[in-house]
Amino acid sequence: MTSSNLPQVAPPRRSNRLRRSLRWIERTFAVGFFALLFMIVSPTTHWLYLKLDRQDSLRHADYIICLGGDPYRVLEAVTLLKEGYADKLVLSNFGVAAVGMQNQAIAWGAPVDKIILDTSSHRTADHPAGVVKYAHVDPASDICIIVTSFSHMARSKACFQKGGYQHLIMREPRWERKRASPDEYQHGFWILPRLLYEYVAWTEYWLLGYV
Repeated sequence: MTSSNLPQVAPPRRSNRLRRSLRWIERTFAVGFFALLFMIVSPTTHWLYLKLDRQDSLRHADYIICLGGDPYRVLEAVTLLKEGYADKLVLSNFGVAAVGMQNQAIAWGAPVDKIILDTSSHRTADHPAGVVKYAHVDPASDICIIVTSFSHMARSKACFQKGGYQHLIMREPRWERKRASPDEYQHGFWILPRLLYEYVAWTEYWLLGYV
């Protein structure tokens, strides 16, 4: 029997499924790459970033509340304390991380007797209750300056409002806005990772009822 008379054997179905799966993965990566490239070069990225802005004008408050996550927040909170915007500084974080913030604050000139530690807050959603527990803040009447990073202000404010805080003043480290200026970061390399993280976190918090 010649080779031309041999029966044709169909390729295994598993091989076909594998090829289709690989093509689907390749196309997904390609779409994701071009979407990421568009976000980097598009002004949409900076517009979405600025939508997170919640900074308020400063005035005297009862408490300065510094949220954990970035040493620059502690430095800004201590600066506001030394400038006389409040008499008490609440450092809100978890466990030894809160103690680390306290050490930073003291090193930068905050008086020990003006510092209150909240050592129970793992996440952004935990801060409002943790501050009430450890600092005995009255959310309905006390004026609170909340110090956190630029991209974190909107979600933080929503969590504190959900926790019943009525008088909030949101502040970012005063030098952070310049670092995110459109002239210096026009391609979005610096702000894009923060932007993606924050909008995903917003979605999670909305689904869980934290905001």
